[in-house]
Amino acid sequence: MGVNTKPSKSPVKILIAEDSPTQAQRLRHILEQQGYEVGVAGNGRLALEMAPQFRPVLIISDVVMPEMDGYELSRRVKADSDLRGIPVILVTSLSDPQEVIRALECGADNFVLKPYDEHYLLDRVRHVLLNREMSGAADTGSRVEIFFNDQKHFISTGRSQILNLLLSTYDAAIQRNKELNHSQEELKRYSAELTEQTEKLRAVLDTVLDAIISID
Repeated sequence: MGVNTKPSKSPVKILIAEDSPTQAQRLRHILEQQGYEVGVAGNGRLALEMAPQFRPVLIISDVVMPEMDGYELSRRVKADSDLRGIPVILVTSLSDPQEVIRALECGADNFVLKPYDEHYLLDRVRHVLLNREMSGAADTGSRVEIFFNDQKHFISTGRSQILNLLLSTYDAAIQRNKELNHSQEELKRYSAELTEQTEKLRAVLDTVLDAIISID
């Protein structure tokens, strides 16, 4: 499935910003199994403090966190001349289209949907790292003004970054749709099985009732 993302040389450093110890540990385990060196910070502020010393090549951040959320972390990273070349993947439910606009505003590079599949997550990591190698340092692009839901937004992210984020958003939407269709198929199958079991039970009851009536 193309998810073998083990680095061939020295370990690639990835920084996780996640306030849930359980989620952070799971993500850390997945990445370390692939040979990555992983650092963990409990929120965006701690991740921002840790980044200059840890020097990650990728940051994976939850969106909702105390003190500093994932959007603000991405914004600060992209505003720092020493850190702006580090791509940022946001882990989110992507339940509101406004999240895409906010991600564009803060310069995020990619989305991973919650709850995420291990193979899909590793594929996203590989994609972002390969794109980083090909594109080099992030371009700042020109300042673009857009209107969405009667609100004005300013986006200064580079063109390739915008394209990658939009493509990842589309991919995430396709993934969510597949999961929904799978759930619907599971529900249909369960309903069919329940109907079959009900019919069998009814047949048993009819047989028992017939036997009781014949005795009378």
